[in-house]
Amino acid sequence: MSDDATRVLIAMDKFRGTATARELCHTIAGVAADAGCTSDVQPMSDGGEGFVDAFAGEVVDVDVPGPLGETVSARIKLVASPTGLTAVIEVSDAVGRNLLPHPRGDEALRASSDGVGDLILAASRLGADSVLLGCGGTAASDGGLGCYRVLSEHGGLPLPVTVATDVTAPFLDARNYASQKGVRGADLPTVDRRLSDARALYLEERGVDVTTIAGAGAAGGIPGALVALGASLTSGIHLVVEAVDLGGRAALASMVITGEGRFDAGSLEGKVPVGVAQATGAATPLLLVCGSVDEGAAQEFQERFPHATIASLEDRFGIERALSDVHDCVSQVVRDALRGEFPRAARVTR
Repeated sequence: MSDDATRVLIAMDKFRGTATARELCHTIAGVAADAGCTSDVQPMSDGGEGFVDAFAGEVVDVDVPGPLGETVSARIKLVASPTGLTAVIEVSDAVGRNLLPHPRGDEALRASSDGVGDLILAASRLGADSVLLGCGGTAASDGGLGCYRVLSEHGGLPLPVTVATDVTAPFLDARNYASQKGVRGADLPTVDRRLSDARALYLEERGVDVTTIAGAGAAGGIPGALVALGASLTSGIHLVVEAVDLGGRAALASMVITGEGRFDAGSLEGKVPVGVAQATGAATPLLLVCGSVDEGAAQEFQERFPHATIASLEDRFGIERALSDVHDCVSQVVRDALRGEFPRAARVTR
């Protein structure tokens, strides 16, 4: 890059199962430093895994029940602000899919959201004035019933909770993600009944029809349960972009680099790449580095953001290397972008 274009904003999301957002940002920052650039590093999240890492603060580890009741360690990040102490937590720490990666038998069906309720209670005990909860990547499909019961037994929400989601799925559509979590096809009718029963319970006890709330079906229905208890619901990526002043930081950058593991049609709905692109001015080159890319989604993205270039590791290096050597692959793509003339016109690189 030229001497007058040396500031790079690095705002990566995770590559699920391969690398965290923080790890990818660190890798890219190293490449930028080697190229003589300065970096502004901001790990990103749309509410799923990595939500806690997107904020700066003191981390406290607490023990809570995991998806099958086993004890797991979960983080609470305490963030000071002029309005008080905010606890930033994420459901994936307590009941994430990473804690039940290969469910056997009916384990995925039995996975519960109890630990999320315990995590919120722990935040209150630590003196937090409010909670920001990232909802994504959960192993549970219980409609949030476990979380709801834990909190109800303690009188409800002990403090204001804002739930950040990465999808706008209606409550009953939580069953559509159950198979991804390992629920067997034969058990899907049980998931349907469970969600219907949970909806009826929340309506009867709290007077809230969660089927009318966009996003209530994210994370196995946990947002629906929390909204029934009085929590507010918001877009995870919009919350993070605003909280970290990504727009202001992008305005100071000569290039912005973002990306996620799989870029497809779902990425166009409230995910990190779109949020970063919206925060980046049209005059600033935007590089999107992804593990794999759906061409239709890429075309639509580039029609909306013509200053973007999308790089697919799978297309360039092959799926085996893209998975086994992700950091080296990402480094090569970024190195090429920094060494050469960064393309102003939208295209997909291979």
